[in-house]
Amino acid sequence: MPDTVTQERVAAIAAAARVPLEEQSAARVARAVGPAVGRLAAQPPEFPFETEPATFVVVQRRERGR
Repeated sequence: MPDTVTQERVAAIAAAARVPLEEQSAARVARAVGPAVGRLAAQPPEFPFETEPATFVVVQRRERGR
């Protein structure tokens, strides 16, 4: 995915979603979301995968048995 958001890209996405969008609006959207996309591309966020400890599952099963 490119790091820059262009007016053409916004217009193409809107057309694919069947959302009517004027040319000036596509340019405004591109300018508005461009900085956020640039920051995300520079340093992608990390979403660590958390697993439940096995002891939690054991305790949960005991409580369900009551």
